[in-house]
Amino acid sequence: MQEETHIAVALQDDPCCYPDEVWDVSLRHLDMYTEEVLEELKTIAWAENKEYPSHSSISARSGVRDWGSSGSFSELLMQVSTGTAGGVGAMAIAGATKLVYTKLKSRSRGEAWSQVPTLERAVELASARIHQHYEVVIDELTVTRSDVDMEAQRFDIAFVHTDGRRFGATVGAITGMPWCTRIWSEGAEPLRRPEPGSPVLGN
Repeated sequence: MQEETHIAVALQDDPCCYPDEVWDVSLRHLDMYTEEVLEELKTIAWAENKEYPSHSSISARSGVRDWGSSGSFSELLMQVSTGTAGGVGAMAIAGATKLVYTKLKSRSRGEAWSQVPTLERAVELASARIHQHYEVVIDELTVTRSDVDMEAQRFDIAFVHTDGRRFGATVGAITGMPWCTRIWSEGAEPLRRPEPGSPVLGN
């Protein structure tokens, strides 16, 4: 049983592009083997109830952290295509992700964080996820809007990058979900990832 398990589901049309949106959750002491978690994640690809599942890929890694707080951890990333269904497909996949995350939470001791953070901490969490999934330099992100809903216990934050890209984030309690971070890229067209050997955007 890992002390902390970090799971991310990225919705995107094309694996060569950055994701449209990403749902991240961190759970403590998840009482499941990695293989069991992978099987649960695979159900997300069937969210649209079609004859075949949506295109998807899942990567996983685990290790022991002995820097600051020590302990074992695992990280899983699922990339799943919203396909030709567009917004309808994204809604179905997001709904399936909520169900899976809730089921996984029931097999854990709870989220890594389970109360509304400070604004500073919420910005740190969102910035770290944007850096991770969109390969941007954190110091080149500027907060353009931050709203807190204390009743719902969440922050809604907007960012702009120095290259003009805009990102949104929700940190905290999202209806029907364990506490998590949702980030997304704002813009009509998905942005392609750099070719191997090309400089990373934001560097």
